[in-house]
Amino acid sequence: MPHRSGPPPSILCTRTHILPHDTIHQTKMKLKLVAAIFLALLLALNVCGVESRKKGHHHHVKPAYSGPSLYSFGDSFADNGNLQKTEPISELSRQWYFPYNATGRFSNLMVQSDFIANMLGQTEAPPARKLLVSNPSPGGMTFAVGGAGVFPVEQGVSSLGEQVDSFAVLVEDGTIPESHLRNSVALIALSGLDYNRVRADSTNSFADITAFIANVTSEIAASVQRLQEMGVKKVLVNNLHSLGCTPAGARPRKYKACDEQGNVGSDMHNHYLAESLAGIDDVLILDVGAAFSSIVSHHGDGRGGKVATQFKHKLAPCCESVSSKGYCGEVGPASDYDQTATKLYTLCDQPERYFFWDDANPSQAGWEAVMGQLQGPIKEFLKL
Repeated sequence: MPHRSGPPPSILCTRTHILPHDTIHQTKMKLKLVAAIFLALLLALNVCGVESRKKGHHHHVKPAYSGPSLYSFGDSFADNGNLQKTEPISELSRQWYFPYNATGRFSNLMVQSDFIANMLGQTEAPPARKLLVSNPSPGGMTFAVGGAGVFPVEQGVSSLGEQVDSFAVLVEDGTIPESHLRNSVALIALSGLDYNRVRADSTNSFADITAFIANVTSEIAASVQRLQEMGVKKVLVNNLHSLGCTPAGARPRKYKACDEQGNVGSDMHNHYLAESLAGIDDVLILDVGAAFSSIVSHHGDGRGGKVATQFKHKLAPCCESVSSKGYCGEVGPASDYDQTATKLYTLCDQPERYFFWDDANPSQAGWEAVMGQLQGPIKEFLKL
């Protein structure tokens, strides 16, 4: 008898049971019903999946970044990890410890370079050069180091020129490829640490101070030109905020008034910076001075627009050192009682109500208020 590939038409065999014809018909109907229900369920799940994707409730691989590469230079306004963590904590490693956000940033969260990266389509500033473990992505790289100046300021901290030297090495050896430079932007963010030595030396004449400011701004312009010669297409340069209206400048006045002498120095810097950069194409001076002033200039009158009135505390920092010579996050020796280190600082409960985070750096809310004012000019300049 020849082999049959399937059961005869009148019966359906399941193991040793033989079912009558009418039972077979009922079984087929049930199978069809189950199949129909299963198909409807698949369709429903597919619709739910489509709706979920429309609403963004799914994980997906982000497309390769194709926006401008961002290269940041300067100091704590842009540093996101180039200073190493040390034990015990020190003034130059405090950003790795509580109450900072422990990402190497001198703030309670985001700093200036993060907001610029957001405008470019990145979630945060490109990684710090010191933390990079592989070749740089098209997003760029951060060279800024907290405590830096145009000239050497802190021991072991790279000056602006040295940061640009590091960039040059990576361009020359191909680590930063030419393809990343075709659509690139550099940020030079300095907060005036070069002038600390001028303020500390009361013997300086007005002519000495003026000459020093001219040298500082000329060096910034020279760094801009070097970056452009290496292929950077656009350069953003901070001018200087009112140094007398930082917590460090206002602390001797119990945060009720600014140090007007310090503000005069900022005005001179901004004047010479504009002169030094005049005639250099593809450079935008970010008016950080005006953006800060729109907030801190109303420290005593309660006026100002929404950007100013959101801050109850405009000159006092959220994190204040106990000593004027101390720093936010500083701790003393551990107590004999419970071996807990003594905090040598106080911390506010609502950082969003403080423009400044520590004695020199804005809080995240402060930076958001500043960069909100500068976003329009930046996007127009970069054609975003």
